Order: sequence, then C-alpha cells, then structure tokens
Amino acid sequence: MSDHEQAGAADLPPGMAVLWRASETGSRGPRRALSRAKIAEAGVALADADGLDGLSMARLARRLGVTTMALYRYVASKDELYALMYDAAVGAPPDAAMSGSWRAELEAWCTEQVGAIAQHPWLMELVTLSAMGPNRVAWIERGLRALEPTGLSQQRRAAVIGMLALHVLSEGQVVASFVRQQRGVRADHPALADFSALLGAVTDPVQYPAITAALAAGAFSDDGSADGAVSLSLTLLLDGVERLVEREGG
Repeated sequence: MSDHEQAGAADLPPGMAVLWRASETGSRGPRRALSRAKIAEAGVALADADGLDGLSMARLARRLGVTTMALYRYVASKDELYALMYDAAVGAPPDAAMSGSWRAELEAWCTEQVGAIAQHPWLMELVTLSAMGPNRVAWIERGLRALEPTGLSQQRRAAVIGMLALHVLSEGQVVASFVRQQRGVRADHPALADFSALLGAVTDPVQYPAITAALAAGAFSDDGSADGAVSLSLTLLLDGVERLVEREGG
C-alpha cells in the first residue's frame, strides 16, 4: 500500500477504512497468527457454504481457531467483515497484458465479474455496501485503461464504465437468483418466472397477434444470446459504445 493510500484510509468510513489500512504487525505477546486476508477467506468459505445468514462472528472465530474477542482485534464489526469478504470474493482483475481490443477487454470485464457473482451469489446481498476496496478499484482502473485506445474523453470513459457496472449489477442479480434456485434456496426474481407461460395464459391471437407469433417461435424462452457466452444485453451495450467511439473517438 502506498503512503498516499495509507494516509487517505484515516479519512474513510469505518467499513471502508479497514480495506485500506496497512497490514497488521505483531503486538505484545506471541506473533499474531491471523490476518485480515485469512479472515476474509474464511468468511467467504462460510458464506459460499451456507449464505450470509449462516455467517456469524462466533462461527467464523471457531473456523479460524480463535476466540471471538481475538477476531474483533482485526474486524471491528460485521460491516467491516462484509467489506473484506466482498473485495476478496470479487477478486482482482487478470494480470495479463491488455489485448489491444477495447471491445474484447470490456466484454471480459463484464463477464468475469458476473462469473465471480455466480461463484459467490451472496455478493448481491451486499451491493449497497459503500466500501470500495483494492480489488474493486483495480477493476475500475482496468476498465478505464481498456478505453484508452478509443480516443473518448475522460468523462465519456467514466460514463461507459459506470453503464457497464450497472449491467454487471443487473445481470449479476439474475445469475445469483438462478444459482440460489439451483441450490434449492428460495429466490424471487422476475427473470426466473415462466414469462412465456404467463403471457400465454392471458393473451389471445386476435387481440395480441405479435405476442402470439413470438410465443409460437419460442422467443420468450430464449435468453437472447448468440452463442450462450455473451448476453444479448451486453452485445447491444457494446454496440452502442462502438457507435460512440466512431462518432467521438480520436
């Protein structure tokens, strides 16, 4: 962590400051066996297994082989724990060199983050968390760097990344709900409803011929993906960015 980051951590909200404080050093007595990274890793494992409802400071302490009071020396609250877990589960962007294709980079930027949500669906329960840790900041950096070859203004680049972040959030909520449903956990999301059956039950060919034709073609049962890898919504978003680059880019 740079001196700038360490100095700035003192001015951050408690739930966010924990992500930017320098690594722990030993205090009086035996060298500490814990670290915030180990705590986050254990918390992620518990949440993956049993969801956030199954996570408590006492249970986490038992998993780590320490007392609950010892755990509180590293994380002052559950909000701090959630912040650490969120950043750890999201993970850092790949270290690989940029491909040179802004579109391929942004496609991966979205799909890899949605992939993390599929692995850790509880992340979507923490989306209101204000904490912004090193990994989340690294993803923003990666996205902005991907747009450097486009010639778009800094304001446009930031707007594009914000728009794609909302896409990740929206698609992530659907993915998280689907994963929960597959695991036998009750998940309420409009995208999981049998929309085709519902429409078929309330429409008739005379009054709704367009809907009838779409239903007959199975259109409402298709996820809209060309190859199952990239969602149609992301394709349309990136098509729009491409038009923007053509119009405003250098």
